[in-house]
Amino acid sequence: MLYIFNALENYLILFLPYLLLEAGYCIFYRRKGIKLTWGFLIGWQLLACLMTAVFSITGAGGINDIGRHADSLIRLEEINLIPLRWGLGSPFGLIMNIILFVPVGIALPVLWKSSHSLKRTVITGFLFSLLIETSQLFNWRATDIDDLLMNTLGAAAGYGIFALCFRKLTLFQMHTQKEEGFSLKYTGLCTILLIFLFYFFLGSPLLSYVWNTIYNIL
Repeated sequence: MLYIFNALENYLILFLPYLLLEAGYCIFYRRKGIKLTWGFLIGWQLLACLMTAVFSITGAGGINDIGRHADSLIRLEEINLIPLRWGLGSPFGLIMNIILFVPVGIALPVLWKSSHSLKRTVITGFLFSLLIETSQLFNWRATDIDDLLMNTLGAAAGYGIFALCFRKLTLFQMHTQKEEGFSLKYTGLCTILLIFLFYFFLGSPLLSYVWNTIYNIL
């Protein structure tokens, strides 16, 4: 529960910047002739909240983490590229990494019809996890291929839940007539990338500044 409260606090701190980011997002797609409903705009913010929770729980790094380690830019000794290197000694961690990305696998096809594809959802989940694991090269978290694999499996499981339970849910969906161009064909992936880059370059430094200020005051 502590992780959830911390994630919500981080989202509230970033809420105004997220609104500005969403406004730019709306302008971009409206210029392409796409009308964004209030349902989608709310869904977009829910996705931002979800991703902020993932960032908080996984300990995703930001640009403010670069150079914090005096000995090296990145910590190569904390990289594991061997699947299940330590066996199933910590099944709880593996299961939690799966569960963490289940909502991502649900949210993508709920928001974008272009993500009504297991392949696209899995690829997006994989790349999202890869971005997080890469960002962890700059902070105190380990970069582990097991996390990448379990996160991807979680996204696939989430898509399965969507296909079974939420396929007819269109309230939060972006309505597009054609999928012309990369930004329309892979809208979910582009949005995930946009929010991640926002967090890496602005969100993480802002959160660090706000929390340090609060701790100094207290």
